[in-house]
Amino acid sequence: MKSTSSLLAYPQLIAEIRRLSQEGQSGTIFITSDDGHLVRIVLDDGRITFLAFDTNYRSHDAIPLINMIKFGQLHFSEGIFETVQEAPLPNTLELFQMFSNQTHVDTPKQLSSLNLREAIEHIKTALAAYIGPIALIVCEEYIDKVGSLNTMDNIVTMIDVVASEIECSDEREAFKARIQTKIKTLE
Repeated sequence: MKSTSSLLAYPQLIAEIRRLSQEGQSGTIFITSDDGHLVRIVLDDGRITFLAFDTNYRSHDAIPLINMIKFGQLHFSEGIFETVQEAPLPNTLELFQMFSNQTHVDTPKQLSSLNLREAIEHIKTALAAYIGPIALIVCEEYIDKVGSLNTMDNIVTMIDVVASEIECSDEREAFKARIQTKIKTLE
């Protein structure tokens, strides 16, 4: 079983599903969202053959709910645990297009490159107060994994993901509140 131990942002989850699909994997992907939902996606030779969100939503009904996920942990298990889909699914390429069109996201506000660099520096500095010098590595790894950060939504997602490195939940929430207040001044 391959799995991620940290929370991944929605785009990272989709990128991992796409990678497994492109590798032609067969198995079941389990995503546990940060708000307690369970997604099951079955791959058969890289093709998505089954979708379920929690226990009540399958096939097309699951897609908009999957798109609502902001963060989650992904586990991949070789072997197919569900094979019967009540309604036929679109082909895998169309499904990835549907996953990429998150309907709940407003048009993100672009940040200037100066404000972006300043926001990232604030995040690194604030995180270092909680986890020490490893904060720089955590932030840089996140940026390398995600690619470009150019909207306020990207920055907020980064804050939520890197905050998961803070073990104490009270300190984690204090970090998030403090840094989000500071970042809002850059908008």
